[in-house]
Amino acid sequence: MLFQHKYFAIDLGTNNTLVYEAKRGIIFDEPTSISFDKKRASFFDFGLTSKNMYGKNPKNIEILQPLSKGAIANITVAKAYIKNLISSITKHSLLKPDIVVSVPSDLNAMERHAVIEAGREGGARRVLLLKDPFSAAIGSLKDISYSKGLIVLDIGAGVSEITLLSCNGIVMSKSLRVAGNDLDEAIIEYFKTNKRIQIGLLDAEILKKELAFLGDNEEKTMTISVKNLMTRMPEHFTVSSHDINRAIEPLVERIAALVYTLLSQLPATFANDIYDNGILLTGGTSLLKGLDTYLSAKLEIATHIVDTPLQNIILGAGRVMEDKQYSSLLSK
Repeated sequence: MLFQHKYFAIDLGTNNTLVYEAKRGIIFDEPTSISFDKKRASFFDFGLTSKNMYGKNPKNIEILQPLSKGAIANITVAKAYIKNLISSITKHSLLKPDIVVSVPSDLNAMERHAVIEAGREGGARRVLLLKDPFSAAIGSLKDISYSKGLIVLDIGAGVSEITLLSCNGIVMSKSLRVAGNDLDEAIIEYFKTNKRIQIGLLDAEILKKELAFLGDNEEKTMTISVKNLMTRMPEHFTVSSHDINRAIEPLVERIAALVYTLLSQLPATFANDIYDNGILLTGGTSLLKGLDTYLSAKLEIATHIVDTPLQNIILGAGRVMEDKQYSSLLSK
């Protein structure tokens, strides 16, 4: 019996990591998190098990995120995380796997090298990189091989990136290190400054998902537990959608301005393509209620959310890995 190498595509996101195994599909979808025991100087639990400890961990345990703003923040932590990930997905396999990692297209040479180094030292035989806009388009079953322009707006947890694709290449691309996590932080800061209360990071994310609705005048509320910064005591506090919208709107405006900048610089030859097809919207933050209609109205161009915004990058990376016609999109 001959042993065969396994092939995996990995969407190594700031908040979540997804893994696609050739011929099987998505086999892993968990937080990009790993725990470190300072007393023993060793890494342990990763993924969901690690994330669930956040905020409840003792002082000797650190809950770490290997990535920040879409790039590796700590190479040692990243290597440990990828090593645990590869070990988890290659159980009972004696051979090192080949992996395709989907990454933001604006990573510099040092950041790209860090991803490759982390993958190799984490246990991969070979590491190939694929730019997120390619993954997003192919995951949405768009054909980018023709001389017809396609604009992809990917708003994840750490990076917002807008890209014009054509002829299997990137014609133009602009990015902003402002995305979903920054909206959460903005919510925390808003209530700290304007209401004198402290909201936890997980609650801020929940409030964003449940109450934010761009352009909607309907008032919704939610009651959560907070810390009163005046009395220093915990209490219940009712949060309104109006306040959430006020907190996040300045950052959403910056994302809209990013899109406008690229659109204003489009070569005239792509004008008809873009106005016919609009903008393809993907990434976890694309699920922010009303964002598509907000951008459409703001930019006067149709904006369409992909069918599976949380999975379409990993689905695209998986298709690239499985189909040799896309091999030119991969880089070392």
